[in-house]
Amino acid sequence: MALRAWGAFAAGVTVGWGARSVLGSGRELLVRSVVTLHDLRERVNRVAAEQVEWVEDTFAEGRARYESGRASEPVDESSPARVVSHSRRPAA
Repeated sequence: MALRAWGAFAAGVTVGWGARSVLGSGRELLVRSVVTLHDLRERVNRVAAEQVEWVEDTFAEGRARYESGRASEPVDESSPARVVSHSRRPAA
């Protein structure tokens, strides 16, 4: 019976040692998970920054088209002429 107990103990130690070698320790798994989460956060931040930049560019392009359209509005021949005066500031 004692030999059987030693055999079971040796088999348990061998299987445990092998499983730990193959799977690694819990700490290593935790560290890898943290690294993966940091990588994911960085990618999400980069994609979000790209989307914000795209929205800002689209808004700026729309604003530019709006202002260029206002500058070249068609003239209504039936309305009286408007006089636009620009005041110049004295040179400092």
